[in-house]
Amino acid sequence: MNYFKISIILGVLLSVYYYLDTYVLPTLYIFDPEVLHGIVKDSIAIAPPGNTTALFYEINGRLRDVYGDNIIPYNTDDWMFNNHGNAMGSMFIQHASISEYLIFFGTAIGTEGHTGVHAANDYFFILKGEQWVHDLGDPDPIIYKPGDLHVLERGSVQQYSMPTTCFALELAQGWIPAMLPFGFADTMFSTLDLGTFGRTVYFTAKSMIESALRGKF
Repeated sequence: MNYFKISIILGVLLSVYYYLDTYVLPTLYIFDPEVLHGIVKDSIAIAPPGNTTALFYEINGRLRDVYGDNIIPYNTDDWMFNNHGNAMGSMFIQHASISEYLIFFGTAIGTEGHTGVHAANDYFFILKGEQWVHDLGDPDPIIYKPGDLHVLERGSVQQYSMPTTCFALELAQGWIPAMLPFGFADTMFSTLDLGTFGRTVYFTAKSMIESALRGKF
């Protein structure tokens, strides 16, 4: 195969990707960050102070009122640990599809790490505690508190920290399968926690398949 043919194939592939990324992918989104932000702020305002579990139930119930069966009912037994970018926390998957995921993520004792570089926009709604963010070249941290929204735009990179207990509602919109290697790499090459790996694959695949069967990609 000569270089001319290779360049033609690459040109076609890039054109297809551009079309899908620009005109198809955005039509698959169902979650509105502004709606989620309103749900988060309203839920924080009425949840019993200090009762994070009650806050999870409140947010999940409101999400199901708006998005129906696209949201998995909250269940304390379905949390799983997650290692990524040298950070460790736990998560509960509320929705996963090809174009979006929506999870509770956080830690009871603090963590810090690399955000990763993703082909998706990430919306991090703080529920409890604080998230500290380091932008390259800025000597001072950006601090997000309960009710705040931290947006990490696709292709961007930051260092982040949850100095102590911190939990958030996290929405990612973009090419979600492309994010999975980042989410699995620490487990496969460092922690070797195959039990957590199996739970993560199971719950992620289950949600993606159920979403696809509902026509949500």
